[in-house]
Formats: sequence, structure tokens, C-alpha cells
Amino acid sequence: MGRFQFENMSKPRYHCVADIFLENEYHEVLMIKRALRKNVLPDCYNGIGGKIEPGETPLQAILRETKEESGVNRVENLKMRAVLSVKDKFGFWQIYIFQGKILKKAAKVQEISEGKLEWIKKSQLNKIKLVPDVKQWIDKMYQNPNSLIFANIEYTPTYKLKKCKMYNL
Repeated sequence: MGRFQFENMSKPRYHCVADIFLENEYHEVLMIKRALRKNVLPDCYNGIGGKIEPGETPLQAILRETKEESGVNRVENLKMRAVLSVKDKFGFWQIYIFQGKILKKAAKVQEISEGKLEWIKKSQLNKIKLVPDVKQWIDKMYQNPNSLIFANIEYTPTYKLKKCKMYNL
């Protein structure tokens, strides 16, 4: 019987993330423009957020990330809008997408380690360089305010969108 050396086996990683799309009273959405130095999808826009810490719920994580990245303490009309299962060269990602409303003055639009926060007019979202999967589902999220989107997404090793299959609830 052969011996196995598990420490030499490369096991896909599983990551949990929460992102939020915050809209202000002027119909602008707070986005992060990913830093040019980022290895994955540099210079692309995404919602703000980050990894869910061990023991956190997606809700706790998004409230923490919102405060850390934008200084926002209170989000109105907070809803979970999508659950994304993403496969890329680093493994598997479970991403929880939230949506909420804030006053424009509540957010610190600043440069952070991940990139630069910017307000983008909702009508301009499809005219900017969005993270590729976001481009596939963001209109559906805003057009159907009571739906919950589920998606299976897959990227090539060079971050071209290979698959995006969506379902609404």
C-alpha cells in the first residue's frame, strides 16, 4: 500500500465574501475602483466589501466591511440581493451581495488599500469597466428589487468570464 503525502497535494481553497452596493439620494452607487497594482481584475469597479471572518455571518461581515472601507455606520433598506458561487484559478468563492441606501455625506470617499472609492451614477454603471460577472447581473438586481439572484460563475485563468448561469427567486 502506497504512502500519501497530503502536505504536497494542492487543495482548492474556499473563500466566503460579502459585497454591498450602496445607493445615495442622488441615484449614485458607491463603488471601489480596484487598484492598478492588484493582480486580479485591476482597474475594474466592484461593490465594496471583503472576506467573511471565521464565525461571522454574511450580514455581520458586510456591516463591518462597510464601516472599515467607507466609514458608514448605518445602512437603510439593507437587503441581501444575490448569492454567487464563483470558480477561479484560486479555488471557489461564495459571494453574498447586499444592497442598501445611505446619505451621500455619510460615506468617506477615499483611497484605501484595495483601491479608490467613487460615486458612480446608476445610469452609468454599464459604461464603466465593471468586474465581468457584476456586468452580467447588476441590471437584473436593480430592475427586480424584490428578487434574489443565484448565479454559478466561472473564470478562465486570465479572468475572462467563462460561465455565468443565473436563477431568480
